[in-house]
Amino acid sequence: MSKKIKLSLNSRSIDRAVKELEAYKTWVDKKSAELTYRLALIGAHEASVRFTTAIYDGINDVSVSLEPTDKGYKILAEGEAVCFIEFGAGVHHNGKEPYPNRPKEVAKIGEYGKGRGKRDMWVYIDEDGKHFTHGNPAAMPMWFATKEMEMSVERIVREVFR
Repeated sequence: MSKKIKLSLNSRSIDRAVKELEAYKTWVDKKSAELTYRLALIGAHEASVRFTTAIYDGINDVSVSLEPTDKGYKILAEGEAVCFIEFGAGVHHNGKEPYPNRPKEVAKIGEYGKGRGKRDMWVYIDEDGKHFTHGNPAAMPMWFATKEMEMSVERIVREVFR
């Protein structure tokens, strides 16, 4: 939305224009906050659904939340299973590299577990004993949350700023 402010070159007109600009800034700030919140809700919902429904050979302990920041919100996924579900593990489900722009800090497909993920099946041991696994596919909940927010930006901007 554009805003036109007319003024004359006198102190009363300039004061009125300044007040209009301040009111407009307040409106833009309020609408921007609403925009970021609505997009964050979309992303958090998408991530939560995808984490919840992901195929995972362990205990899916992931929780998704929204945290306010100075400039908006961050979507936070917490739990021991986050990286396994987001990035996948094992070549059985994933082939070479399913994840676009994998962070260098995250083990590549097949490298986790001393390279056992290069096998079609391997065993891991936890407090409940031995488990055979093929690994799990990269569900990419956070990546898809980002894509969902990107696809929703124009629609949400039109709704918020109309």
